[in-house]
Amino acid sequence: MKLTSQPPLHYNAINIMDRFFSILGKIFIILVVLGAMAYGGYYFGTQTKNITKPEAINTEASILPSLLPIPYSLITINGGVAKSAGLSFDQYTIKASDEWKITKENQTAMDEKLILSKDGYSISIFQAATGGALCLYTGDPDFEGPSSRFTFFKELTTLDNRMMRRSGEQNGVAFTICQKGQDGSYQQPTNYGHISIKLPNGWTKETLDEIDTIIVSLKKV
Repeated sequence: MKLTSQPPLHYNAINIMDRFFSILGKIFIILVVLGAMAYGGYYFGTQTKNITKPEAINTEASILPSLLPIPYSLITINGGVAKSAGLSFDQYTIKASDEWKITKENQTAMDEKLILSKDGYSISIFQAATGGALCLYTGDPDFEGPSSRFTFFKELTTLDNRMMRRSGEQNGVAFTICQKGQDGSYQQPTNYGHISIKLPNGWTKETLDEIDTIIVSLKKV
């Protein structure tokens, strides 16, 4: 009988070790791939959570904190003449801090003037059967009909997304609010009525910014 020679024991040990490390290497590669996939899924998930929908330009949550440094207390004022009076103006709400004095003046059932006043500053919103005028700015051609020309304006958008311009002289003490119409022109009165702003001599930017925020809080009801 012919005897078959067997490989030395040390050869078998080396072969077993090679197979072991080969299998271990494959397992390591698989674990690396799975780990990378898991991390990729986690990273994508966290990034997806960080994507937020764009918010509306004007929300009460975004504009009201800018009214005054805390502490302050806001009040909601209702204004406007009822539609039964035959006017085309909207009834509205407007928000201001409780430091503003609120008065209403009425001569008939078909008119109303709402006045907010504080330390020589005032905002008035007047609804009545009056005419309107076009608001013109630097570069606009002259208009033959009723119009007012201004050298300065600041864009404002109300809570119900109506585009306004606080119009006047840049360092003046009186401003008129004009509203953008469907044709792209700016006119007065606005849908809320004739809105005018008066400032005292030596007015501050902080209070004028507060007035702008009050105008922005206008909302049709």
